[in-house]
Amino acid sequence: MNRASCASASPRRKARSTKRSDGSRGFDIMSAELKATQIDTTWVLTISNPGAREPSADVFASAIEALDVAERDDETRAVVVTGLDALVSVMPSSRLARRDAIQDGHASAIASFAGLLDALRTFSKPVIATIERQAEGAGLALALACDLIVADEAAHAGLPRDAQGSLPDSGVSWFAARTLPKALANEMILTGAPIEAARLYAAGIVNKLAAHGEALQLAIDWASEIGRRAPNAFADAKRLLEQATDRDLQSQMTAEGEARIARLR
Repeated sequence: MNRASCASASPRRKARSTKRSDGSRGFDIMSAELKATQIDTTWVLTISNPGAREPSADVFASAIEALDVAERDDETRAVVVTGLDALVSVMPSSRLARRDAIQDGHASAIASFAGLLDALRTFSKPVIATIERQAEGAGLALALACDLIVADEAAHAGLPRDAQGSLPDSGVSWFAARTLPKALANEMILTGAPIEAARLYAAGIVNKLAAHGEALQLAIDWASEIGRRAPNAFADAKRLLEQATDRDLQSQMTAEGEARIARLR
């Protein structure tokens, strides 16, 4: 198994994939908050945010640039996103003295984080999120923006807890309303109670439940398996699924047929 450790780009410079003298590939710029590791044809993006409640905007920009590199790299077939417990909120710390400073910071953070969520949702290759301990607030929103989720059997997900109580943050309510069953969404958003991974798995939100400590490896193995599928077929299927809710049945069937015919050319 080919492993090449590296890190994604800082927003101050363009990321690019490079081939090193030993044959490994990776990003040429380091970021303290986002680590990238290549394992065969899969990129593992790890959010590293020790000691901080909310990350700097750099981590979002770095992740977007990393996805852009992976999108354009024919040898990259899938992406795994991990370290979600390090991502709790895009709301600036309430320790800021002035309310207007908090509001200004929040608007900027929202724009940056929304850009990352959109990049994940429109990424043409498989993206698997892992929940290894917890996914709260922004971490949960990021997981729900990915195509698939692998969770540790001991993990949980829900809202961040702070001085304002358990309130939706970082787009969680938007994703919950669209992806969770209504009763489960109500329980999470209205009561603030964390939801165990086993319940999320039973509800079809988590795709695979891993033995304790095995979530990341299971996600990497699954990414490798999915990555062997024809990449254009995955991209077409993802696009069709995303567009299905905006079409009537006949229009969707027509779009499916056109996608199949296009692959015969």
